[in-house]
Amino acid sequence: MTLYQVIKFYLLQGHYTIWESHIMTIVFSSLLATSVSLALSNWTEKIEKRKVEVELREARLRTLQATMHTVQHIVNNFLNCVMLIRFEAEEDGAISKDSLEKLEAKIQEVSKQLVEIGELDDPGNSEEFRKFFPPKK
Repeated sequence: MTLYQVIKFYLLQGHYTIWESHIMTIVFSSLLATSVSLALSNWTEKIEKRKVEVELREARLRTLQATMHTVQHIVNNFLNCVMLIRFEAEEDGAISKDSLEKLEAKIQEVSKQLVEIGELDDPGNSEEFRKFFPPKK
């Protein structure tokens, strides 16, 4: 404010009354305060917007991680089933009809589970993925 008063005095060469000086100071201070307030408001708004974007990205990442973990679990279970059939084929030289039926059932189950993952109502909710895992004992 001292700098403002010095500039005001030299620009106007002191040709103003004390009341005119006060009015100029009040108007200048009001304009300065309004400008600073608007700048801070915009800055705060940008920070809040970035915060929401970061939270959204984090939620998407958690959803992706839960989805990938679930898909990996389903595929690994299926691969274990295929390995058992492979061991049977290597041991017996053929695959039994019962094993083929189990394989077909497993293929149907995996297909159904993958479709269910694609149709989740709220993939951001990790509780929805629990139905794909056996209950812990």
